[in-house]
Amino acid sequence: MIAIVFVVTAMILLIVALVLFVRGRRDAPQGTPLPNGRGILLLTLAGLVLALASQLPIFR
Repeated sequence: MIAIVFVVTAMILLIVALVLFVRGRRDAPQGTPLPNGRGILLLTLAGLVLALASQLPIFR
């Protein structure tokens, strides 16, 4: 049961990171860094860690 919660939470975090990335790319001029790049990176890493944690045997 907790594995399902981890996967759903991870999916939501990754979708939010994708939306922030696309919005930042669209609004930022060519060749400039994203204004919220560190936040996007942290959301992506948190989503990936949760998705991988859901595959651990203790959560099955």
